[in-house]
Amino acid sequence: MFRLHQQVFDNGRQERGEVVYVYPVGGLMKLQNGTGVPWLAAKENCSAVEKRKPAVIKRANGEPFRIPPGTIPYENVRPFDLRVGDFAFLQGRLLPIRDMRGGFGGARTLIFENGRARAAEDAEKVYRHL
Repeated sequence: MFRLHQQVFDNGRQERGEVVYVYPVGGLMKLQNGTGVPWLAAKENCSAVEKRKPAVIKRANGEPFRIPPGTIPYENVRPFDLRVGDFAFLQGRLLPIRDMRGGFGGARTLIFENGRARAAEDAEKVYRHL
């Protein structure tokens, strides 16, 4: 049921830990918290910790997209404030900006990881790493 390096929550101790060893008999396993402190826990007192799924946001047209992990939204970003590494929309998907080319009057062309490009809008919504 439990495997090595799995994150579990020990209800008896009220602490989260990582499985270090599963004893073959007796229903015990050895857990270790983030600071390296080990303890024995009964399997029936533990539950697996679910990994968080990325938040799904519905766009105005109803099409969902996933926010890149570790980013926060920035509204109304002007073309000259965009950065390489920001996530911007391209055909309904959030893709990282890999390169930019400038033009006269602050216009920019955004180049994405797959080589596709588009012109930057006057007010972009981007997702930027913290």
